[in-house]
Amino acid sequence: LMCLGVLVGACGPKPDIYQSTKPLMGTVVQISVVSEEPRHAAKALDAAFDEMARMEAMMSVFREDSELNRLNREASERPVAVSPELYHVLELSLKMAQLTHGAFDITVGPLMKLWPFYKKEKVLPSPTAVQEALSRVGYRHLVVSPTDQSVSFAIAGMSLDLGGVAKGFAVDRAAALLKSQGISAALVNAGGDVYAYGTKPDGRSWRVGVQHPRKATELLAVLPLTDRAVVTSGDYERYFVVDGKRYSHILDPRSGFAAREAASVTLIAPCAAEADALATGVSVLGVKAGLALVESLPDVHALIMTEGTAETLELHLSKDFPYAHLLDEAALAAHGVRMHRSAH
Repeated sequence: LMCLGVLVGACGPKPDIYQSTKPLMGTVVQISVVSEEPRHAAKALDAAFDEMARMEAMMSVFREDSELNRLNREASERPVAVSPELYHVLELSLKMAQLTHGAFDITVGPLMKLWPFYKKEKVLPSPTAVQEALSRVGYRHLVVSPTDQSVSFAIAGMSLDLGGVAKGFAVDRAAALLKSQGISAALVNAGGDVYAYGTKPDGRSWRVGVQHPRKATELLAVLPLTDRAVVTSGDYERYFVVDGKRYSHILDPRSGFAAREAASVTLIAPCAAEADALATGVSVLGVKAGLALVESLPDVHALIMTEGTAETLELHLSKDFPYAHLLDEAALAAHGVRMHRSAH
C-alpha cells in the first residue's frame, strides 16, 4: 500500500507552460502561464485577455466610444467623473510627469493629432502649428479631484493620449488577475511591455530579449525576468522619414517635436505601468538626464541605445544595471554596438 501511494503521487499532474496570443491594444499580446491543469490555464488566460480588452476599451484614443475619448470631449466644459482604473492611471501619469519634469506628459494629445503618424500623407507640421498645439499641452493644466474622482481641463481644447502608459497598466492588470486565479507563474508580453512573476516549471526564470533598434531580427541581449517588468520604447516602433530624417512617434511635450537622442530605451522596474511611462520619459530626456533620473529611483534600471558614428550604436547602462554581466562587449561590437557604463 505504501508503494502504491508513492507510485500514484509520482504519476500525478505536473506543471506545464500554456500560452495564448491575441491582437490587442494595437499590438500582439502573448501570455504564458504555468499550471498543472489545462482547463485552469485556459480559463485564466481567457480572463487575462478579457481584462486587457476592457482596459483597451476604456483607455484607447482610437475608439470613439472609449471612456478616455468621452473625457477628452467633455472635460474642457465641466469636471467628469471617471472609473477607478482610469483615475489611477491619470494620477500615476501626473506623478510621472512631475518626476520627468514634463518629458512624459499625457496631455500631448493635440501634438499627436498634429503629426502625421497615422496619416497616409507624411507632411511635416509648420512651426506655427506646433506652437499652437503646444498652447494646449501641459500636465499642470490637468485637474484631478480625489474627492469624487473627477477630471477637468483648465484649458479648452486639451486632450489626453495614454499611449505611453495604458499598455503597461493593462499588462499589470492581467498579471494581477492571473495571480488572483491561482496561477503560480506567468509572463505577459504586450508588444515589448513585459511583466513576469514566478519561475518556469524547470525552476528557471522567464527570459526577455532586447531588440537591436536598427536590425529587427537581431537581439542584443536576453535578460532573465522574475517579479518585475521590462519595457522598451524605441524610435523604430512607429516613425516616418522625410528628407532622410527620422521622425519618431515619441514626441517631446516641451518642444512639440520628435525626441531625437535615444534610438531605444529598455527600462526595468517593479511594475509595467511605471516602466512604460519612464521609458517614454527617458527617451525624451536623453542619456545624461535620463540616467540621472533612473539612478535616483529604487529598483529601477535602464539600458539606452543612441546613434553613434557611421552605422554604429552606443549602449549606455545605468549604474548597478543588474544584468551587465550578460552583455558581452565583443559580441556587441560584432553588432556595431559599443558599451558605456554610467559615470553617475
